[in-house]
Amino acid sequence: MPASTPSTHPDELARVEQLLEHFEQLEAQFEMVRESLTHSHRLATLGTIATIIAHEYNNILTPIVSYAQLALADPDDHATVRKALEKSLSGAERAAKISASLLGFAREADEHHVARLCGVIDEAIGCMARDPAKDGLEVEVDVPDALAAISPLNLQQVLLNLLLNAKNAMRRGGGRITVSARVEGGMIHLDVADTGPGIAPEIIDRLFEPFVTHRSDPAADRKGTGLGLCICRDLVRAAGGSISVESKPGQGATFHIRLPVADELFETT
Repeated sequence: MPASTPSTHPDELARVEQLLEHFEQLEAQFEMVRESLTHSHRLATLGTIATIIAHEYNNILTPIVSYAQLALADPDDHATVRKALEKSLSGAERAAKISASLLGFAREADEHHVARLCGVIDEAIGCMARDPAKDGLEVEVDVPDALAAISPLNLQQVLLNLLLNAKNAMRRGGGRITVSARVEGGMIHLDVADTGPGIAPEIIDRLFEPFVTHRSDPAADRKGTGLGLCICRDLVRAAGGSISVESKPGQGATFHIRLPVADELFETT
């Protein structure tokens, strides 16, 4: 006779079901914490650039006020009045672009799962507010009009974090930031490179771990939460991609982002 299969006690089944339910609850709580941390990091990033934004708005408003005062002092001077209107329009458009980028970056969630590469990069650069050339920085962008299978908001957060890190690394001597991409084998190969001081060899393998400071310059500021690159890694991985870094001290750093290509078109709101 075949050996009988031992029966599972009802109490054991109940304990297993409770354990599974507990794991599901933990997973849901972990996801909530992860999303909250990601949003908190976006707000912390906005706080980091708040001074830059305020200074840039002041640069926008100063010529508007000056030309408006000149125009009011002599309203019959049509050339000055026209110049005042042109300055007002140009400044308002610049301020509106910065505000739109920042408001989009600060929103709670993003329902889209497809990002148009060119548009997201423009918005990330717009969030920097200040013209990089004023800090001796050159920004080069060479990307195709491709669609990536990732939330536009998440991709913007990744790019802005990398751009701000590169800017901070080169704040003393200036340099160049290059954002380039190509589509190959169903993946978007997106690179963000800088000509800064590079990354110390002893930490490069731990760079995407929490609380690891990453620039080899010992005098560099240690501002922020230390979670930026860790969150970037999680956002890219959640989209089915990967992120890595290549660097040598004194020779800059290049972050390589790989994201799946998306087929669907979408409309941004």
